[in-house]
Amino acid sequence: MATAPAHQEESHLLRRIGLYAATAITVGNIVGSGIFRSPHSVAQHLSGFGVVLFAWVLGGVLSICGSLVLAELAVTHPRTGGLYVFIREAFGDTLGFVFGWANLWVIKPTVIASITSVFALYFCQVLHLGKSLEFPVGAAAILILTFINTLGVREGAGTQSLFTTLKVIGIAGLCVAAFTLPAGPAVEAVPAAPHADTSFLQALALAMISILFAYAGWTDSTYVGGEIVEPRRTLPIAIVGGTWLVIAIYVLTNIAYYHVLGADGVAHYEAVGSETLRRLLGEPGARALAVLVAISTFGTTNGAILTGPRVTQAMAADGLLWQPLARLHPQRATPTLALWIQGVLSCLWLWFAGGFEDVSGWFVTTSWLFYGVTIAAVFVYRRHERQGRIAAPVYRAALFPLTPLLFILVTVMIIASDLHDSGWRAAAGVLIAALGFPVYWLWKGRKARAAA
Repeated sequence: MATAPAHQEESHLLRRIGLYAATAITVGNIVGSGIFRSPHSVAQHLSGFGVVLFAWVLGGVLSICGSLVLAELAVTHPRTGGLYVFIREAFGDTLGFVFGWANLWVIKPTVIASITSVFALYFCQVLHLGKSLEFPVGAAAILILTFINTLGVREGAGTQSLFTTLKVIGIAGLCVAAFTLPAGPAVEAVPAAPHADTSFLQALALAMISILFAYAGWTDSTYVGGEIVEPRRTLPIAIVGGTWLVIAIYVLTNIAYYHVLGADGVAHYEAVGSETLRRLLGEPGARALAVLVAISTFGTTNGAILTGPRVTQAMAADGLLWQPLARLHPQRATPTLALWIQGVLSCLWLWFAGGFEDVSGWFVTTSWLFYGVTIAAVFVYRRHERQGRIAAPVYRAALFPLTPLLFILVTVMIIASDLHDSGWRAAAGVLIAALGFPVYWLWKGRKARAAA
């Protein structure tokens, strides 16, 4: 168990996030640009509507496996910091620090930069702005949302609730249009969809990478656990219920794409959402989709900005980082310094990134590595419970130990595939995370000398 002092910020954090906002954090941080991009990649690997739908449902089930376990961890330690808290309580200060280090330098800044790059792309398309303005637009979005989140957790969560609601309404509108309006002809002839000469299991594994990327984000409501009202009741609903809602959204949206475009169209049009609405509503429909993607990614960016600094603040409150990072604004109870540091790092990643693909490769492997470690923590928690070191939680992960074991197995597959496909970026992200070990030992040695 961890030996550093318990979370000191709990008496200062304000529990102002209700059930709707907590669920909006889960849904909003999962549904970003993935549902508008991933169906094309999946259709290039798998042929046939039934097989594709099965793959999306399978991805949802695997995400539910993680969500069920995460909900048990969250009600056991309903504190701000999320994965950092769970890893630290199970495996100690060292591994907790390494996750927080990776979260600060790689995971959250690259997530924010990658999603913001998509927002800036579509925002500039809607307003007919040049490509040279994409970075200023993206950086402005990061800084504006960072400022909003410094005003208070209610303002940050309220922004998340608003944009999550708008994106869900927009996606529902796309689906209604797909099933009620006649579809026009394709803009250009579409040849038969090519499929790589691989076995079904190989093709399914490749497709699952894109699908599980689209489902990523179900962990994020735990980062604000110390600010959620009635967390032991709210967190399981927000985590598990929010993930089930996303599964329904993704399945329905894929059905809508295939209904309008067919299997060949989904496989050949990269912007499947845009092409779907173009067939239904003409060019105004394509522009409406660009607005929807901008709204969706703007909300996802806000969710990442809201949750990321809570890890940094919790670590500093535990004595594992520079103490000023633990300070909260005296009136607003927000980790202002941690928020602005994250904002600056995110802008730097956005500046050096050439686009979504350039920066997303940095965080996928690193994030899933810590997802697997977090889910493995449930076995340690169960042992601590049997030893009487922690109380039995009010929520239990269903189908234990099948759910965590299945999730860990899939995580190993994702990490291996991403290290193979993403090349040096994936390895570099893991290397930066690994630098947390020597940094922690230096930090620990400095504190020991100071105490002596």
